[in-house]
Amino acid sequence: MLKDILKNILDQGKKDILMCRTLEELENIKIKYLSRKSELMSLSKNFSQLKPNEKKEIGNLFNLVKNTLIKTYEEQKQRLDKISINFDPEHPGKQINIGREHLLTNSLVKIRNIFINLGFNIYDYHQIVNEKENFDYLNIPRNHPARDLWDTLWIENKNKKSDYLLRTHTTAFQHYILTKYRPPLRFATIGKVFRYEATDKSHDFEFYQIDALSLSETTNLQNLKYTIEKFFINFFHKDIKIRFRPSYFPFVEPGLEVDINCIFCNNKKCATCKFSGWIEVAGAGMIHPSVLAQAKIDYKKYRGFAFGIGIDRLIMLKHNINDIRILHSSDLRFINQF
Repeated sequence: MLKDILKNILDQGKKDILMCRTLEELENIKIKYLSRKSELMSLSKNFSQLKPNEKKEIGNLFNLVKNTLIKTYEEQKQRLDKISINFDPEHPGKQINIGREHLLTNSLVKIRNIFINLGFNIYDYHQIVNEKENFDYLNIPRNHPARDLWDTLWIENKNKKSDYLLRTHTTAFQHYILTKYRPPLRFATIGKVFRYEATDKSHDFEFYQIDALSLSETTNLQNLKYTIEKFFINFFHKDIKIRFRPSYFPFVEPGLEVDINCIFCNNKKCATCKFSGWIEVAGAGMIHPSVLAQAKIDYKKYRGFAFGIGIDRLIMLKHNINDIRILHSSDLRFINQF
């Protein structure tokens, strides 16, 4: 009878001790099984009534149960001590690094959404294009002096001279759009362009551009000015005024430089705007008739506008960044600021 009771105390006691998750729980279990008033210790009072041979057997079993429970208790206490030492509810804890969007990525998404809200379809065009897309279809035939404006990265071909290149401007998407879709249409493309040139604070061999075009029977310069102005207002989140200046781009006529009022001095003239009150930000104009003719569009019936903007430079203006190269770096000191 005593054997069964002792075995039950051993099994249940070990189970209860190992189930303890705090030192307070463990101390309560110790009192239950190992204190003077515990069931185990109370059994020792009955040993005097046993026969000599039973007394020895039961005594050995009693000591085994007691020592086993004490050992189990000590081991569990050590485990719980380690846990309690390592966990400090007052400690601020280990910092968890969470990924975030790069400033460039975040800005590209915002620009994309602005153009969608302005009624443009966004088209993701190739970064590798052929010579005609990048030049000929845009009124820049071979040997035209305007080709010197772009420092081109050509794709090598061992068998013959390649006519493929890394696009020098996102305007290379125009011919494809004009031939695939019929007017009226409004499209924009956002992506990287590449130039074979040395890098410095204001130049890089790769950077982002957005190019947009709109074509219909009634499109005019007033539509162009409204679209560009609304874009800059939404991008800089402030009232922006723009102005047009005559310029030359082979694929538009008339060609225009687009300036915005200086966002740093509000036209009061400062070093950033070279004391003019204006900052040059884009090239624009009405699509050249020859570009429409190359796409077999009746340029007497339809007319459109187009403009291109360097996104990296806009980001630099908005966030007062003075080196374009850092935008394409992996410097966490810079990235973590945004």
